[in-house]
Amino acid sequence: MKRLDRILAVVDPTSDVQPAVEKAAHLARLFDAALELLICDFDPSLQGTLFGEGEATRRLREDFLDERVELLEDLAEELRAGGVNVETRVHWDNPLHRGILKRVEETAPDLLVKDTHYHSVLRRTVLTNTDWNLIRLCGVPLLLAKPTEWKAHPCILAALDPGHAGDKPAALDHDILEAATLLATRLQGEVHAVHAFFPAALLAVTTGMAGLPIMGDVTAAEIVETERRRIESVLAGIVGQHRLPAGQVHLLQGSAASVLPSFAESQQADLLVMGAVSRSRLENAFIGSTAERVLDRIPCDVMVVKPPDFRAQLPF
Repeated sequence: MKRLDRILAVVDPTSDVQPAVEKAAHLARLFDAALELLICDFDPSLQGTLFGEGEATRRLREDFLDERVELLEDLAEELRAGGVNVETRVHWDNPLHRGILKRVEETAPDLLVKDTHYHSVLRRTVLTNTDWNLIRLCGVPLLLAKPTEWKAHPCILAALDPGHAGDKPAALDHDILEAATLLATRLQGEVHAVHAFFPAALLAVTTGMAGLPIMGDVTAAEIVETERRRIESVLAGIVGQHRLPAGQVHLLQGSAASVLPSFAESQQADLLVMGAVSRSRLENAFIGSTAERVLDRIPCDVMVVKPPDFRAQLPF
């Protein structure tokens, strides 16, 4: 994400709290960006039938959509009074994610913002089916906003993968850092690069099959330390191009699904920027199970960034 000129924010017509709108508007002010507020809604009772629809059904659907337009205009007028360039749009579509993705294709925003929810007692994010589909299929950066305010000088985490596990392209780490730095600069925040190093997976491979011992006099600790140094070197090369101080680069040991949420909480992070990839041209795009578990537990907002060729990888 090299620039932020157009922002698309999804409005939930069933909620009195609109964290996506609030944060999208805040970014629009900082970046002098155009903001579009979108409601995508549907009522099956107003859809009509295979044999057509009556005049009464058509009028009820128009009233239904007019109410959404009025809601959007009320939100927009308040933001316009604060100097934000706001447009509004209502889509009649089902499922919700399909309508949102259509608007993304039509307007090509630099950022899509949608709210999501965090249960403070269980410390788990409640991601809807719409959220997951947008994570998998949306080709532009996606910000999932929770009903918490960003600090005056927010802490922004950039989750990197210097080992480039699976089919994750190396360029994505730079895109993640670029997006995190862009936001931190305007928000007057600080970027921390973080990678979770899981030695158990390494040892499972290096010890061989069927429980065979490690060859020679090499110990498990030496194998782990060698790999740690290798990752540190690669990580340093990546963050060095973004001039990130050494004190803001963190190599954590443990499962990403466990240590990233804990680290985000300890740092009082406001936002985690992470990557997602498509793993197959033959089925729906999806992010890896590790990333899904991280998203399920992270105690802050999340921005999901895709590889540059993400659209080419989609199965449609």
